[in-house]
Amino acid sequence: MNVCEALLNVLTDYGVKYIFGIPGDSINDLIEAIRKQDKIKFIHVMHEEAGAFAASAQAKLTGELAVCVGTSGPGAIHLLNGLYDAKMDHAPVLAITGQIDTALLGTSYHQEVNLQALFQDVAAFNQTVVNPEQMPELAILACQTALAQKTVSHLSIPSNISNQKVIDFENKKQVIKNKSRHVPQPEDLALAATLLNKSTKPCILAGIGAREAIPELLEFARLINAPIIKALRGKDILPDIHPLILGGTGLLGTEPAYYALKNCDLLISIGSDFPYHPFYPDLNIPTIQIDTDAQQIGKRHPVSAPLIGDSCLTLMELLPLVSPKQDPSFLQTCQQLMQKWLRKQDEIELSEDIPIRPQTVARLISDSADEDAIICCDTGAVTVWGARNFKIKGTQRFTLSGGLASMAYGLPAAIGAQLVAPDKQVIALCGDGGFGMLMGDFTTAVKYHLPIKLFIFNNSKLALIKMEQEAGDGNPEYQTDLCNPDYDLFAKLCGGEGFTVKGTSELQTIIPMVLKSTQPCIVNVFVNPDELTYPPHIAFNQAFNYIKAKTKELFTAD
Repeated sequence: MNVCEALLNVLTDYGVKYIFGIPGDSINDLIEAIRKQDKIKFIHVMHEEAGAFAASAQAKLTGELAVCVGTSGPGAIHLLNGLYDAKMDHAPVLAITGQIDTALLGTSYHQEVNLQALFQDVAAFNQTVVNPEQMPELAILACQTALAQKTVSHLSIPSNISNQKVIDFENKKQVIKNKSRHVPQPEDLALAATLLNKSTKPCILAGIGAREAIPELLEFARLINAPIIKALRGKDILPDIHPLILGGTGLLGTEPAYYALKNCDLLISIGSDFPYHPFYPDLNIPTIQIDTDAQQIGKRHPVSAPLIGDSCLTLMELLPLVSPKQDPSFLQTCQQLMQKWLRKQDEIELSEDIPIRPQTVARLISDSADEDAIICCDTGAVTVWGARNFKIKGTQRFTLSGGLASMAYGLPAAIGAQLVAPDKQVIALCGDGGFGMLMGDFTTAVKYHLPIKLFIFNNSKLALIKMEQEAGDGNPEYQTDLCNPDYDLFAKLCGGEGFTVKGTSELQTIIPMVLKSTQPCIVNVFVNPDELTYPPHIAFNQAFNYIKAKTKELFTAD
């Protein structure tokens, strides 16, 4: 077999089912190799960035290796944004790129780009195949690195190498899938137990790293009477209405979560990389952190008891060392605040105001979505509504661009999700700004008969940036407006279904109908452009800056 055929053979053994990309001259041999086999399907996207986002979403949702490809030069460059999303959200993705003939490297040849330098920061494994005898070892190392480190690998194949024969392939191939799990040292567990047994107001911050430890997490929380706050990427680890849950934290979080973090006497962080310092407890409050990666310990907040280990096994080791808490008053106070917060949200979400409030859109979609639906959320104001007002239930999954927070994630993520979960309902919550960036890939969903459901929160502006300009800087809104096309008509022109909604009763009728459709759909919902994406705790300077900005806008208006 040749180099590309050997690569596909390795990828098949690692469970890869799809490769996202656009055919191009320097990857023609790879495309031909894909054509001749039936284990891996090529998904032809309209933009390589969409392909990288789709691969990233697949890797986040499954934990398995996902793959995207770009041709030399511009095709490879277009992959970068989606790959940085994968890197920052710890998703195993392999990027394959073509390269010009090795005899022409260094001559500023047509489409020549230094791909080794280009991918140096984003990829933990970053190599070029310069001799067919490097295969299959380089392919195996690329896959193993991506999976072991939960990050990006990059493998570049020059056009004159890609069709050369690989010698002694079977004897050199060794696919290794080792998912070892480890626990902290006994003395570290003992220190954590001492802190737990002394505390009276413990609070848990759980991230996506707690996903494999849900029964243990709940047992632990009940044992110590601790409320659970979910980091944004961990939104789907437990239902939002669970009695121990206080919602999320940070600018997109809830008032009860802010209260709990600011009033606890011990923070237990489990599998979370939450980065925003102002939302952590005071520095004198002790913190226990559980994480598999020692490099994450103390990265965001000072740690009193570091527990380096698997979240499930660590909690299992910790449980017998901890005495049950007899006083539930702190938890009960947090729960009462949460009930008050939910009633307050109900008033907003169940409103029939015109223009429609974006919170209402998120709530109504949430109420109608299947209990095992996959929700793909874009970046912007829509992230606020998705985080706060879409109520996770059952075994629903929720994915977004967390660390990178890139716009345009929603649509390609939905494409990737629907491919790996063809029998599940896949919903994308999109801002009009984010959707407009990669809207051409709606045709990809039509081409491959993917019945994704896209809900566009159309406020004709970059609403989160508007809020930042006004409340953050005290400046008037400037250049945040959007000139949107008719997304209803766009969907139909692409071969899908499209709807425009301007009223709540209309939305209540259309959502259940759309969710039952077997076609890719766009629902263009006109929402109130003046709805504020306020944080759970508003500082005086934010309120002052907002008033100052509105005054400037009043006196500078045309």
